[in-house]
Amino acid sequence: MFDPLSIAGLALAVPGVLDLCLKLNVPDAAHGLLLTILPRYGKEILAICRNQSNLDNELDGMIITYNGLLLKTHVQLESLKILWNALPAALQQHYNHALERLKGKELAALESLKALEDTDGWVENARNTFHRLRGQSRRLYMRKHIKQAVDDLEDWQAKFDPSWYLITRITSPNVDQKLQDIPPNDASRRLAQMREAIKSLSVLDAQGKQSIFRDATIIQGNVQHIPYSNSFISHYSNQPDRAILLDRTNYPVDTPRERVKPYVRDLARMLHNVDPMTFGLLKCEGVTEVSEVKDGTATTQFQFIFDVPAGLSIPATTLRHLLRARPQYPLNQRIQLAQQLARSVMFVHTAGFVHKNIRPETIVIFHEESRLGPSFLTGFERIRPADTQTDHYGDLEWEKNLYRHRTRQGLHPEESFKMQHDVYSLGVCLLEIGLWCSFVCEDGDGRSVPWDQLDISKALADKDHRRGAFAIKRALVSLAKERLPCIVGERYTQLTTACLTCLDQGEENVFGNQADLQDEDGIIVGVRYIERVSLIASEQAGRTH
Repeated sequence: MFDPLSIAGLALAVPGVLDLCLKLNVPDAAHGLLLTILPRYGKEILAICRNQSNLDNELDGMIITYNGLLLKTHVQLESLKILWNALPAALQQHYNHALERLKGKELAALESLKALEDTDGWVENARNTFHRLRGQSRRLYMRKHIKQAVDDLEDWQAKFDPSWYLITRITSPNVDQKLQDIPPNDASRRLAQMREAIKSLSVLDAQGKQSIFRDATIIQGNVQHIPYSNSFISHYSNQPDRAILLDRTNYPVDTPRERVKPYVRDLARMLHNVDPMTFGLLKCEGVTEVSEVKDGTATTQFQFIFDVPAGLSIPATTLRHLLRARPQYPLNQRIQLAQQLARSVMFVHTAGFVHKNIRPETIVIFHEESRLGPSFLTGFERIRPADTQTDHYGDLEWEKNLYRHRTRQGLHPEESFKMQHDVYSLGVCLLEIGLWCSFVCEDGDGRSVPWDQLDISKALADKDHRRGAFAIKRALVSLAKERLPCIVGERYTQLTTACLTCLDQGEENVFGNQADLQDEDGIIVGVRYIERVSLIASEQAGRTH
């Protein structure tokens, strides 16, 4: 529950914070250099940078990067200022905290660059001090502090972006009106496109929209299977150098085609608007229908066509493959992988869908030998909008049930699927990433068996499946609390256990009880989720730098 007085104070305070942040001075980009912290000092600091005749390429690149980050931040804050009065209180409160963090980062950067100041006027003395510094010392000083400013702003952007797209969930037409008042820019344009896609999900293809469905002949016949997944790498028939990822649905054979086709169409339209590197989701370029025989019955499935961003290494692999092979990557890269996955789940929910199949087999990674590359959530086998009727089909495959909440296991799950069930699945994956081991292994005969340090054999053998499911969940929570802190820290552990207990009753559930999370647009649960996810970044930044 929110305190009305604090919300009223918030409404008065935030525009002032916005005004402070929006006074960032952005000089002409043609000069190629930018360093501006607050308007009083921005031009002078930039002048100092320009006066250095020996700035190296690395330092110049940092300043240009900061320029781009500052431009993006400026645009988003201008947009936020216009949208402010149309936002729900929960989102306003979240943005207020984010803006306070931004102010703190910018002021800290300013203080580090003012370290050369003394009482007679910092700019003149800064120039004199720089003249006393020679060659490498001068470059190292500038490099250190500009890099910190870049890192801080990149970190803030990474935390801010997910909540920015929560605006797509707000049904108020006032938001659309406000968006029209924002000058055209990439951030507001993508936001408007996603809102338009959400609003048009129920619009039939026949009503003037170009169909998202494609003829299967546009895809080459040769495909490359991605290990431990239901996905393949292929190419377009007329563009053999352009890689695509194919991801097929797996609806039960008696599922009416007419019921699920709109789900597939709507998700494809939504994913057509994503920024892959921001969302951790690949851009969908179309869908094909696939006729197949399953369990002796003819059925129709659907195959998403995802664009593989240029520059990513092929072949791709899955998180399951890496967890089994256990190549050694630095902790900060594994943490980044966890953050990417958390953002992917959040964006699926932002679009109003539930995934229902989050596990290491559905996390595709384009990695290099020495570095853990970007990851993307795939495996949209039974995707559906969050507000539509769920099916209660299940299975007895323990390898899949391990990633399902206890109320969603077995042949006939007892609860309808909701977003928190995806959050639980995320928690199991975060636990594996933290421990960097696979919970699903193989014995000498090639059969799937649990990891030998995950004591769930008795639970799996329990004839009372519900009791066994409770025991598995307790084992996972216990493993997280006992093993994770010394490996990845307290906050990562807290996030993992928060996900694993997100449907529990009681104080341990940091997301809050179900009544507190029921708002019309799903904003509150989204904000709570983002706030928990953002915790791991702040701790790991200090552990891995």
